[in-house]
Amino acid sequence: MNNAFGLKRKTEQSLVQAQKLIAGGDYAAAEQILKTALDVWRSNSGARQDEGPLIIGLGKCLEAQRKYEDAYELYMESLNNLTGKTYDDVYTSFLYLNERMGTFTKKDY
Repeated sequence: MNNAFGLKRKTEQSLVQAQKLIAGGDYAAAEQILKTALDVWRSNSGARQDEGPLIIGLGKCLEAQRKYEDAYELYMESLNNLTGKTYDDVYTSFLYLNERMGTFTKKDY
């Protein structure tokens, strides 16, 4: 249980650090922090349901750098493991990205 607490605390610290970098416009550095935090989270068996903030932050960094395909893949892969509000939050980011990429701009009827 102490290990789980330490993992959550380290992840929260990474999120705060990444948010500061994002606020300063350093998306590449924030991307690296969030990728590392997500890798650490997953390698330590962090609950997939709780990785939503990492996914959303990382996705936004990728989008800001116009790495749209990487963001798309990240969102798609993560949606398979999420439920509830976390799913809704990631799905909203996914839909916004699709709209931005022009995927759902035309109706077929």
